[in-house]
Amino acid sequence: MFKKILTAIDGSDPAKHALRFAAELAEENEAELVVLAVIPQLHAYFTEDVELDYVQLQEELQKSYGDMLQKNVEELGRDHGDLKVTKLLENGNPSKIIVEAAGEQGVDLIVLGNKGTGGIISWMLGSTSRSVVEACTVPVLVVKDQQYCEMKRKPKR
Repeated sequence: MFKKILTAIDGSDPAKHALRFAAELAEENEAELVVLAVIPQLHAYFTEDVELDYVQLQEELQKSYGDMLQKNVEELGRDHGDLKVTKLLENGNPSKIIVEAAGEQGVDLIVLGNKGTGGIISWMLGSTSRSVVEACTVPVLVVKDQQYCEMKRKPKR
């Protein structure tokens, strides 16, 4: 049914869960899996007392996301030895890059976690998964992370 599946990772538990789900689905369909990590675009912020070293911070993010992507792809290789995996590391707006990569790679399914590392940015701009669902022309499967869902269900004391 599916020949090429894309999943995006950001280091969050829901993204890891979606990656495992996408790998299983790709294996069952004998499909190629494209694993994408998107380094969020940084904006230079300055105050009177502090000047952030934008270049150094961007380099650190590049290394961090590159290492995370490599580690996840290596784990896939151990768990799913026959799976054909392509890794992509991009910079920019995650939802925009995911949609663009889906078109460029010719995927027929995108698998995403329901919640990422977005925090306040996600609250202000909207979730990545929602933005991808709205903008994409291929099916998008949003995988709920069970552990996250169970935490949400626990009564507050």
